[in-house]
Amino acid sequence: MGRGRVPPSEAIGAADFHCYFDAKFADVGALTDNAPPSSFFSAPSACTFVNFRSLTVDYVDAAIRLLPDKQCASDPIPTSLLKDCADVIAPFLVELYNKSLQTGSVPALLKAAYIAPLLKKSD
Repeated sequence: MGRGRVPPSEAIGAADFHCYFDAKFADVGALTDNAPPSSFFSAPSACTFVNFRSLTVDYVDAAIRLLPDKQCASDPIPTSLLKDCADVIAPFLVELYNKSLQTGSVPALLKAAYIAPLLKKSD
């Protein structure tokens, strides 16, 4: 699941794992049944990033090189390859990030996430 290889365990079966998460979701649902619905509002048009500073290629390049050498299913390329070509990719990322911060929008493609449940204890 992108976090290294864990040896298979015979301590818990797929059906037990499924039942555990069904119960977990039911418990969370029961706790939030009477909660008021979420409310959202748009920021007033006068709101701006008064202290916003654009990212730089050097900053993004350095951040890429500090990434841990692991990856997950949502990563389009291996982290080692990303680091190898950071100097080529960083200018494009800077443009994307700065445009996103300036417009206040994030491309829909970047809003996806993979959630991998991890079993903490086998009992």
